[in-house]
Amino acid sequence: MMKLLLIAGTRPNFIKLAPLYHRIKNEAPDIRPYICHTGQHFDFNMSDIFWQNLELPSPDFQLNIKGDGVVDTIGKTILGINEIIRKEAFNLVVVFGDVNATAAGAIVGSQSRIPVMHVEAGLRSFDRDMPEEINRVITDHISDYLMVSEPSGIKNLEHEGFPRNKVFMVGNIMIECLLRTRPHWESIPLKGDILSFYEKKPVVATFHRPENVDNPTTLHRMADILQSYSKTQPVVFPVHPRTKARLEQHGLFQRLVDDHNILITQPMSYFEFLRLVSNASLVITDSGGVQEETSFLRIPCVTFRKNTERPVTVELGTNKMMSIFEENYLEKIEEHIAGLRQSPRKDIPLWDDSVSRRILDTIRQAVILQPKTV
Repeated sequence: MMKLLLIAGTRPNFIKLAPLYHRIKNEAPDIRPYICHTGQHFDFNMSDIFWQNLELPSPDFQLNIKGDGVVDTIGKTILGINEIIRKEAFNLVVVFGDVNATAAGAIVGSQSRIPVMHVEAGLRSFDRDMPEEINRVITDHISDYLMVSEPSGIKNLEHEGFPRNKVFMVGNIMIECLLRTRPHWESIPLKGDILSFYEKKPVVATFHRPENVDNPTTLHRMADILQSYSKTQPVVFPVHPRTKARLEQHGLFQRLVDDHNILITQPMSYFEFLRLVSNASLVITDSGGVQEETSFLRIPCVTFRKNTERPVTVELGTNKMMSIFEENYLEKIEEHIAGLRQSPRKDIPLWDDSVSRRILDTIRQAVILQPKTV
């Protein structure tokens, strides 16, 4: 029996983990997947309903790491994962995305001479001010099997000198989760004000990145943008706890609450958010995953960042990158939306419901048949 340790720490991690877990359970009786939750987002909408949405069992290992900053969190996570690996022999460590748990899991696996697989490898923003970019680079360079989600990942890894036999183009596993759960999120009931705003095809806004919410000038600009839209369109703003704290700190939260055309909500469940976005007229965000979800659903998206590690969402999807201080931003966004209406749909390669099958095939062919030698 082959044992896999699937390591995740945040909500997006588990959305990526779920399709692979179910594929293994349904099609690979000779492989036993173990789930490790590091606890990075333990309180961020990770209630029982989240596990039920994804049909995941409770984690086999729950670390509940609470660190003081990125370095402290990664250090404590390394120690926690190391204790698990010391007590249980695993044949493969699988990490997802670009969070602290990703880098920590890859470090422990590599140092313990256990093969490491990185799902969503090769993405690059080329911005070392982003903690996620450092996590991506570290994880890729110490992983043995690199599962790539979009063409830019292949190019980036080739440029960095990775041997081709370590790199596998498998597609976007987050999109597989969206597809597999579609009957559920399309039918989930929305209630009260959320339903009322949903029916009006709202602008949906999400902001959480430090460069947008920790700078008072940028934060004021974000609030101004929301209220620019609320003059003519309903706006739904599921507010991240960190963002809410900063808005309150700078006296902006009540201003948005008092705007009756802006609906501020708690962070939504995965299903609620997908249903809301599926009927949006526009999404404005700084999230990587939302860029992908909107591109697949053909919902116009504007990402207020100076770069993206997911360029396929701009090249083939519905995403437009924009500075939060862009002049005439309303007109430029309308031009973007009009252009999308006139252009035919472009399918993004391997964004389908078979990504986990391709990963499982790689596990069988590359890992089982050609195990790492020490």
